[in-house]
Amino acid sequence: MSQFEKEENDWFLSELYPYEPMLRAWLGSRFPSMVDFEDFIQEAYIRTVKRQRNKRLDSPKAFLFAIARNICIDALRRENVVRFESLGDYDSQAVMDQRQCIPDTVIDKEDYEILTKAIHSLPKKCRRIFTLRKVYGLSLNQISQELGISVKTVEAQISIGIRKSREFFMKLQDNVSE
Repeated sequence: MSQFEKEENDWFLSELYPYEPMLRAWLGSRFPSMVDFEDFIQEAYIRTVKRQRNKRLDSPKAFLFAIARNICIDALRRENVVRFESLGDYDSQAVMDQRQCIPDTVIDKEDYEILTKAIHSLPKKCRRIFTLRKVYGLSLNQISQELGISVKTVEAQISIGIRKSREFFMKLQDNVSE
């Protein structure tokens, strides 16, 4: 074990690990619908240690608790978000809303397919950031922390995603009107 690894290990054992029981109880009181926090706590440890490597934390305990809270919130959001799937999957799983007429249902499926294609047309990094922001509703700071990139990069990628999506829709509209 190198000196750096030993110092990091010592820092973890003194600054983070003693708070695990408190963190587990705190998460349990704030997210009672969740049963197991093990993965969330481990992820919070990893992110906190990575942050400490890049920039010394003044309050590692507060950072750890904030990251763990954000991870739990993200997990809850993911449970409540409709996943984008191919139209084939959509057709096989769809249950027709009896309040909608057939033409409206067909239009909804077409809109869904177009939106899916627009998002899939984005570059990989841009698509991931755009989806985290527009589909999962994460803040710029949350995306920045999640991906380990700057907020400016997140803003730039979202702008690119909006511009490229607009171009996709304009191109589609031009093709339809021809």
